[in-house]
This record gives sequence, structure tokens and C-alpha cells, in this order.
Amino acid sequence: MSDDKYPPEPEPHGRTCQWCHGAGYVTRALAYSPGTDPFTGPAETVHRAAQCNHCRGSGTYDSDLDPTL
Repeated sequence: MSDDKYPPEPEPHGRTCQWCHGAGYVTRALAYSPGTDPFTGPAETVHRAAQCNHCRGSGTYDSDLDPTL
């Protein structure tokens, strides 16, 4: 017996994007270092969600539409 209350959602039509796992977005890390030299010293990091570059946010991968190739 399963503990899930909801049935699993069907896979998107086509091939699921392997980089975002069908979600359409990925996590991006942005760093900020105060001062004149941004490459030294401690940095403050923020993680934000961004559109997947490989599937363009659709969640299904098509190599013909991949802008990174």
C-alpha cells in the first residue's frame, strides 16, 4: 500500500529534459562580493529559480530547439 495521497502525474509528452527533470526551471546561484575586487573576500550567495536553457522552460527536451548546441 502506498502512502501517497495523490496519484503520480503522467510524464510530459515527448522526452523529459534531463537537466531540469521536466520542471522547466533550474536553480542558479548568484554571488556578490563587496569592495573593489569582486574575486577576493567572502561572497554572499543567493539561489534563484531560472528557466532551463536546454528545454526553454517546456520540460521536454528537443535537440533541434536546444540553444546551447
